[in-house]
Amino acid sequence: MRITKPILAACLTVLSACGGESRPTDRESLVVPGELLSSAAARQRGSELFARHCALCHGERADGQGVRRNLSARAVDFTDPYWRDSVTPRDVYLVIRDGKRGTPMPAWRILTPEQTWDLTAFVLGVSADPP
Repeated sequence: MRITKPILAACLTVLSACGGESRPTDRESLVVPGELLSSAAARQRGSELFARHCALCHGERADGQGVRRNLSARAVDFTDPYWRDSVTPRDVYLVIRDGKRGTPMPAWRILTPEQTWDLTAFVLGVSADPP
């Protein structure tokens, strides 16, 4: 039996959500590292993570136009300033970490907290500086 990349990616996503370190569940106790969010180095690391983990659905340009089009809901367009104005860094971090119920967005528990903040920095910066 041949395992395709989409099947392997789906399996890894499911398995990654099954374990991992304990993370804070109270959104108010999550400390937002403001200086990191504006860091060019964090955004660069986030860009690399985005290309590896997110571009399949969200598109290489982070515009919601990924190659994966059979989703039950359209992937978020991070280049949209309206989207950017409607979220907080905490919101973005928690959606990356925990996924979004009722949507195809999975929990990315394989990422460390630092990687999740780097990815948060990248997607928040995309509406200002599209890739």
